[in-house]
Amino acid sequence: MPPNTDGPKSSLGFKYPSLRDCHLKTCDNWLEGKRIDDNINGLWRIHDKLYDFSDFINLHPGGKDWLILTKGTDITEAFECHHLNGKAENLLGKYLKKSANFPRQSPFTFQENGFYRTLKKRVQNEIKNIPESYSHKSKMIIDTIFVIFMITSLLANSQKSYFFGIIAGVSLNFLAIAAHNFFHQKDNFRMYYFDLTLMSSRDWRVSHALSHHLFPNTINDLEISALEPFLQYLPHQKNFVARYLSWIYSPIFYTVVFTASSIRMIVQLIKYKKLPRKENFLPILYFFLIYFGSNITFMETLKTFFFIQSVASLFFGIIGINAAHHHPDIFHDGDASRSQTNLDWGIHQLDAVMDRKEILGSHFWVLLSFGDHGLHHLFPTIDHGKLGKLYPILQKTCKEFGVELKLNTIWGLTFGQFKQLSRIEPNRKPLKTIL
Repeated sequence: MPPNTDGPKSSLGFKYPSLRDCHLKTCDNWLEGKRIDDNINGLWRIHDKLYDFSDFINLHPGGKDWLILTKGTDITEAFECHHLNGKAENLLGKYLKKSANFPRQSPFTFQENGFYRTLKKRVQNEIKNIPESYSHKSKMIIDTIFVIFMITSLLANSQKSYFFGIIAGVSLNFLAIAAHNFFHQKDNFRMYYFDLTLMSSRDWRVSHALSHHLFPNTINDLEISALEPFLQYLPHQKNFVARYLSWIYSPIFYTVVFTASSIRMIVQLIKYKKLPRKENFLPILYFFLIYFGSNITFMETLKTFFFIQSVASLFFGIIGINAAHHHPDIFHDGDASRSQTNLDWGIHQLDAVMDRKEILGSHFWVLLSFGDHGLHHLFPTIDHGKLGKLYPILQKTCKEFGVELKLNTIWGLTFGQFKQLSRIEPNRKPLKTIL
């Protein structure tokens, strides 16, 4: 499908992504388009070298899915931010095939003495000193929420109670957000809590971890394009409905995200002739657990099930959309760029993020509301519980490089995302380095 020439343009120098305007905007379509654009014939690209990791797929410590999903693509950004101990770099020589003979599609750089590499070295040294008890606390929190979710789901169904249904829905929302912490990490059972939402942890490893996290607020960000045309966050010409009526219908849109994701996943499985994964059956297992655990009819249980999913979807949308990325003072593709030839990837991450003041320093709320967002984007595999301990290093490095760590309030970001929906004019002045 040819690019939509009326769609948003990249001010960072990205080629308009192949298949971006497909009617069904799925993870597999995004990956297929990326393989077309990266054009490396089934290999993996890191910087200007091409590798064949086929024999390493089943040995990959993070789980084989990461390499299966990214085969045939440029994984430079993912490789840089997902590996912090230096071991991965030492293995690369064994799998090297050849040098690439054309530049990367991505405009982002990782210079040795640049912002991100400097920060990464400091974090590599500091992370060793942070006790594992912070990660254990994250696990305790998410497991407790899972228990609350199951108990309140049973009560909602057996008592036909909207009150317990709302508690179960809010709990499922928090369970999904906390599970997001774990699907960024190596394979573990807690990442599959996410699949109880009718969404797919596997698909979110693509749309969130490999697309949104690596290319936030750009035309390569699937979390931007998948919302279009209903919610249009990039600054370009939009009609009245997209600019202003979206303020009204967006909460309604949020309530159906989980169900719509499930339908899209089914269509995706059919299109690509794939069998469902084991975790795709978790919502069905959950449904029958509350059905057999309550003396209620099948149809009443189905009603309870979708009520809980809708409540969870609404809160997940409200929290997720307003968490960090959408405000007129945050970079969105189309805005003037700092540089198209030497744009440090880490600096772009902070340009595309604002953190909420109210939850800084709270392990509980950081885990349950996409907190410490800037640090999380820079180092997605580090447990959320440990991120707060890295602020002194981040602040020191930001000061040295003149980079702003942007903060706002919850309400400031909430109102800001509505302003961003209505924005059609790009910011003409690039974000400045603070000296």
